[in-house]
Amino acid sequence: MEYVMGIDLGTSSVKVILMDPGGRMAGTASRGYEVAIPEKGMAQQRAQVWWEQTRRAIREAMEKAGISGSQVKAVGFSGQMHGLVALDRDRQPLMPAIIWMDQRSSRQQQRILEAVNELHLEGQLMNRPMPGMLICSLLWVKENQPAVYERMAHVLLPKDYIRLCLGGTPETDLTDGAGSLAFSVRDKKWCEPLLEKLGISRELFPEVVKPYDVTGKVTRQAAEETGLEEGTILVAGGADSAMQLTGNGVTADGALALNIGTASQILAVTSKPVYDKKLRTQMLCHGIPGLWYQQCGSLNGGNTLKWLRTRILRTDAGFGQLDAEAGRAPAGCGGLTFLPYLAGERAPVENPDARGVFYGLSLEHGQAHMVRSVMEGVVLNLRECLDIFEEAGIRIQVPYLMASGGGARGKTWRQIQADVFQMPVCQTEAEEEACTGAAVMAAVGAGWYDSVEEAVKHMGGTGKDPVYPILENIKIYQEKRMAFRRIYSSLFDNTTGVCYDGN
Repeated sequence: MEYVMGIDLGTSSVKVILMDPGGRMAGTASRGYEVAIPEKGMAQQRAQVWWEQTRRAIREAMEKAGISGSQVKAVGFSGQMHGLVALDRDRQPLMPAIIWMDQRSSRQQQRILEAVNELHLEGQLMNRPMPGMLICSLLWVKENQPAVYERMAHVLLPKDYIRLCLGGTPETDLTDGAGSLAFSVRDKKWCEPLLEKLGISRELFPEVVKPYDVTGKVTRQAAEETGLEEGTILVAGGADSAMQLTGNGVTADGALALNIGTASQILAVTSKPVYDKKLRTQMLCHGIPGLWYQQCGSLNGGNTLKWLRTRILRTDAGFGQLDAEAGRAPAGCGGLTFLPYLAGERAPVENPDARGVFYGLSLEHGQAHMVRSVMEGVVLNLRECLDIFEEAGIRIQVPYLMASGGGARGKTWRQIQADVFQMPVCQTEAEEEACTGAAVMAAVGAGWYDSVEEAVKHMGGTGKDPVYPILENIKIYQEKRMAFRRIYSSLFDNTTGVCYDGN
């Protein structure tokens, strides 16, 4: 039996899976690592540690599957977005990788915004540069560590370093390039006018390829370190959110996906790039040719339920038990409303000073109401993002929402999603969505399938256990959405100018 391997380099761990042509997972492994915070606002990781843990996970996954390296025909990649890996001429790291969480480059962000006019924002980048994104971090290095900058020969995104260690060349794919904010999302190439204005050499940036392109082969040294066979095909892969969409089978124009993990995201697939003039969203390249996706990322998701469970209720009950308890409270929680802004907020309202609020508590409310109101608050907040998508011109055409993350596992939480979004909600079948997307790209690169779409049909996840909206609940949540907006607007003075209108 032949297999492909999918590797997902996350923020806290690297995961490896092996899949056969039918999408059966044969072996998995995961290895963790830490985020270093040497000073307030900084977040970095050593790329060498990524590689050390990746090669261990590769061996472990093959051992668990009981297969040899000769049975692995191709390796695909997925990874945390936005980060900067700086390499010298010998392709060795010059410094710890600056990852997406890093905030040291806020001044550089402002200079970049001053350097680009509205034409380049709307016509090229289609996103607002933010601290932690590659272009901001690179400018920070240029201005604060000039000796390091002068020695730079290559800048890569995180997953591309792992592929390089295995035997690839210094390349990136268009989905990960889009998240660097040095990239024209519309034209799918590096934004050279921006680089020229910043005085940054285009030569530092890798060639941009498609996620299913072959980018090298495993070297003899990498084969000895990992157990893979020398000459095994390496396929580019993509950014983790794009690979999650692929792994979940969210590959059609007008498809909608919602992920509630620690934080939460809502994503909509589109056949043309669209621009949010208020810059509340990210417009990124999908792994399938001719598609893009718009993403709203909220800072609040499962972290709010974890906070309630550990800090307030102080219970050992699992999240499945909390979901069942929430199901015993009525839709709308008898007027109890929760604003989920425990971590401030980025979307749908950009307000780092926003805070969590329980509004409407009375003697009739108990623990079940509080649990459900937290779950409702997270979903109501994400529902506002759908209005942003529609305002930008995206139309949802696929008649169901694909849910993933912890928020997809509980039936009560999926029911809330169905009622608030007024559409059926399916739970993804994929167990490791980003790894699955990476494996799909590997399968196309290996020639198993002629297209990503065909590979997804055989290997990707599909929706299961659909939950349908309940008519009476739809009416309740329509009213609650208005109350949610009014409470926010009455409590917070949003100095960014992005605020609910209170209607």
